[in-house]
Amino acid sequence: MTSKIDICSNALQLLGDNPISSFTESDSAALAENLYDQFYESQLSYHPWGFALKQQKLNLLTEKPDTMTNYSHAFQLPTDLVFLWNIQPFSNYEIIGDLLYSNSNQLLATYTHKVNESQLPSYFVTMMQYKMASEFAQTVTENGGLAQLYEQKYRMELGAAQAIDSKQRPQMGILDQPYLQVRNY
Repeated sequence: MTSKIDICSNALQLLGDNPISSFTESDSAALAENLYDQFYESQLSYHPWGFALKQQKLNLLTEKPDTMTNYSHAFQLPTDLVFLWNIQPFSNYEIIGDLLYSNSNQLLATYTHKVNESQLPSYFVTMMQYKMASEFAQTVTENGGLAQLYEQKYRMELGAAQAIDSKQRPQMGILDQPYLQVRNY
């Protein structure tokens, strides 16, 4: 099972640092703890990762929005939301704070939520380790070359991880082909 400490420890080991078993045992471990959550959430929001997607009907609030918003309904956003990808049915909306304003009275949200590290697929863990190593490199090793090296590895792994993840759901086909119908076939 992968944990937050495992990901950070492996990233530090890539840089030649000692492995860690807690975030209190070294300056490098403290640095990892301070930066991890920020990097983790940002990586989750870069792509609609299948393992982190969730769908939920949004709760309609009884209190009506201010008339200046130009929206007739307010919804509470899920507490575990990291990034909102889609609202169904399609509707114009605006997010302000932890509320979503819309003129629809029912909404289904597709969003990324924060997944427990023990449930992360290996391709995402590897990508996170390279990202963490690229960010820690300058501080831990004072070697800018290592930072660049791991940033390149991260970018390659990010592309591979996105490709792997995208293959886990079918591509939507083109249902309507008006450009062929015009040709009188």
